[in-house]
Amino acid sequence: MEKFLTYEQFGARGDGLFDDFDAIIATHEEANRTGTPVKAKDGAKYYLAKPCTAIIKTCVDFGTAEFIIDDSRLTIEDRGHSIFSVESDFAPFTPDIKTLSAGAKKVDFPHEGNVYVRIFNDKHKIFIRKGLNMNDGTPTQDCFVVDADGNIKTDIDWDYPEITKAYAKCIDDAPLTIKGGKFTTIANQAESFYNYYSRNVSIKRSGVTVEGLTHLVVGELDHGAPYGSFIGIHESVNVTVKDCLLTPHLIYNTPSKVPGKLVPMGSYDINLAASINVRCINITQSVDIHNGKYWGIVCSNFCKDLYFEGCTISRFDAHQGVTNVTLRNCEFGHQKVNLIGHGEALIENCTMTGSTLFGLREDYGSIWDGNITVRDCTLKVSTRLDFAATFGARNLGDHDFGFVCRAPRVYEIDGLTIDDSDCPEKSFYILPDYTSGAECADASYPYVPTERLILKNVKRVSGKPYAVTANAAAYENLITEER
Repeated sequence: MEKFLTYEQFGARGDGLFDDFDAIIATHEEANRTGTPVKAKDGAKYYLAKPCTAIIKTCVDFGTAEFIIDDSRLTIEDRGHSIFSVESDFAPFTPDIKTLSAGAKKVDFPHEGNVYVRIFNDKHKIFIRKGLNMNDGTPTQDCFVVDADGNIKTDIDWDYPEITKAYAKCIDDAPLTIKGGKFTTIANQAESFYNYYSRNVSIKRSGVTVEGLTHLVVGELDHGAPYGSFIGIHESVNVTVKDCLLTPHLIYNTPSKVPGKLVPMGSYDINLAASINVRCINITQSVDIHNGKYWGIVCSNFCKDLYFEGCTISRFDAHQGVTNVTLRNCEFGHQKVNLIGHGEALIENCTMTGSTLFGLREDYGSIWDGNITVRDCTLKVSTRLDFAATFGARNLGDHDFGFVCRAPRVYEIDGLTIDDSDCPEKSFYILPDYTSGAECADASYPYVPTERLILKNVKRVSGKPYAVTANAAAYENLITEER
């Protein structure tokens, strides 16, 4: 038997003109049946236009081959087909879990080895969004890892007096690697509505490494439907994406939930959903990270234990929550870092440009139920406002987000350079005025401010002083330690 299979063995031409999708699908079907790796022909150009999906279950080396994904003529009805879907042979099963409490450490249901579990309570909604994209919220949910003895290896964030849905799947032990490849998306020409395209590499298996992949985008018009991702990681554990060059999409406007109002709409190139221990290493993008015409690169929802290192990207956005995240040796561009969620967040040796190092999203209540540490970072102050701060947050206490909203319990800064060379006249604050001057003493859903602030080695390049906050009354019980 061959050491690997090629697309040419199954009829691919690789000339950039003939649609090779059928050959690619057939190659992976045989590879999956026999457990054989797949290798693309170096220098080949595979044209892909059909609304189809190739299933990957073995290692793939795309090498220097190019894949041209033509979405320019794809109908809106066919937008949901991934190009590649990386899948496991393990079928999901239903674990017998009736209730669970936040912080639980043990569950008891029959299983072997390590398993991924996802649970829901459809009777209580969280992340009830406020603003132009307002909605009715999302069912309470957690994902976590359980070992062979029933020990929960991942934090449980919410209480579950009732679990209305649950499923589990075994975690693959054998690694699967996808290397190389230059993918060029010819952008769709659909109307600018929230009809997300899924023409991507969708990872639904644990133990996957994506290495050295390039994704470019051409043919964007002054309108288009958004893309959910190019690398999509869904319900997976122990996934690494490294040494990849990705591309943001143009920002379009679309009608919001408020009549007569438009809202900016964009696409992500990495989208992480309900996944655990995902590592993104040395990710860069083909467009300047400060170019405001383009949407941010990374979005996550309901993930846990994320790690980013050595990335130069326009955005990291924990959209509907992350539990535990590390951002190390990175530079973030015009859409910066948005943190929403729980646990421990560490931002170390990172550089940001703008009015803040990071933001706690107002539309989701500016919640971080845990601690945030900033270490050896630089903020290059650039803002049209009269002030800047280390982070942004706003919550007037007038909206039910489905949970108690709070700022980080402990906020520690150990090494921060505030490069205000271009605007030394602006005021600088460590903590935001989350009320923005509004009266919220009688608010129905009061925001819980930071309890403890630790400051070490904080300096402004201009030599001007900084202040803890512009609204001391909002932090009347704050304990501040300056060292």
